[in-house]
Amino acid sequence: MDANTLHIGGIEFNILALLGIIAILGLVIGYFLGKRKQFTDSSRRRSNSPEDYSVFFKGIQYILANETDQAIEAFSRAVQVNSETIETYVTLGNLFRVKGEIDRAIRIRQTILLREKVDERTKLQALFDMGMDYKQGGFLQRAISTFEEVIRRAPKRLDAHKELEGLYEATHDWQRAYEMQKEIGKLSNTNNQHIMAHLKTEQAKIEMEKGNLDSANAHLKKALSLDPTCVDASLQLGSMYWLKNKKKKALATWKKLVKNNPRWAHLILNRLEEQDGMPADEAKILEFLEKIAEENLDALARLALARCFMKRDRREQALASLRRALELKPDLGEARKMLGEVLLEKGDEKGALSEYRNLLDHLGPTTKSYRCQQCGLESDKIVWKCPGCHNWDTVQPRKIVGD
Repeated sequence: MDANTLHIGGIEFNILALLGIIAILGLVIGYFLGKRKQFTDSSRRRSNSPEDYSVFFKGIQYILANETDQAIEAFSRAVQVNSETIETYVTLGNLFRVKGEIDRAIRIRQTILLREKVDERTKLQALFDMGMDYKQGGFLQRAISTFEEVIRRAPKRLDAHKELEGLYEATHDWQRAYEMQKEIGKLSNTNNQHIMAHLKTEQAKIEMEKGNLDSANAHLKKALSLDPTCVDASLQLGSMYWLKNKKKKALATWKKLVKNNPRWAHLILNRLEEQDGMPADEAKILEFLEKIAEENLDALARLALARCFMKRDRREQALASLRRALELKPDLGEARKMLGEVLLEKGDEKGALSEYRNLLDHLGPTTKSYRCQQCGLESDKIVWKCPGCHNWDTVQPRKIVGD
């Protein structure tokens, strides 16, 4: 994706043109209000010269033409001709940010903040813009401090809360992200409990890595109280029980998840394949796998189930799962390859050769396993927050080729 391109709702926008369209109305109104004030105030020098107007409008034309360097040059000239027009400074700072000249953008904001005659609302916007500059420049801690100051001055400013919450997520400060998300829900009067559940789940993962299983349990219970359908929270709860050697509770948690959300069964089975249990646990695991096999599973889950059966030397059940997976998704190369290997182990060379020929017949562009229902981004790994459109829970397993 081009650095100057933005995707919104599946539509491609050029950032510079979009910035120009959004800014122009406010810029022109502010500009001419400033001119009117200068014209009626005889104590000020008269600055509405033809050169002033032409340079100003030339800058707007360059923005709309996506000519960044020329726009910067024109607005820099406009500032030299008339240094009293704050809107010109604002636009110039935004242009520097789009071009990646973060230091110059920040200096513009600092100039506005240091001016005595600038109203507080304009200074607050300059502070917000500085936070955006720091964010784009990768100075995340400075961006966090700046947005925190914006909220201190304007506690109900929703855009600052959203930016700050995103930065807390980026720095894995899940607790503060959770608290900020609560405020966002109050300010916007929206139900964002599914997001809060994910943030609590992320806290639980950190606690599990540290071995603080009781703390992890508390976070997961809170997550599921916020959103009982949170798949990741149920997955982690099962893992937490497994680590606490409560295998029966772990399997019961995962079984419930499969029953309610069969499309996510492959995640549980992938996880179960990696677990090593005591001999007494194996009977429970096999019973669990056989029960799961009766569910209406998709191809990914059938493949994962086959791996679990193979690990436990249940080849016939593995073969049945692999064949069912290929009925559901004939181009699932990994399943066809595994089926060939199992047949070779059984001494069925003819059957293995047939499967490998079928594998060649179905060779083609690799299909990603997951797709965002909002923006169409595809991935081989599950992500609970789409990196494309930044929405939670929109990335789903694909059902069939072309889904």
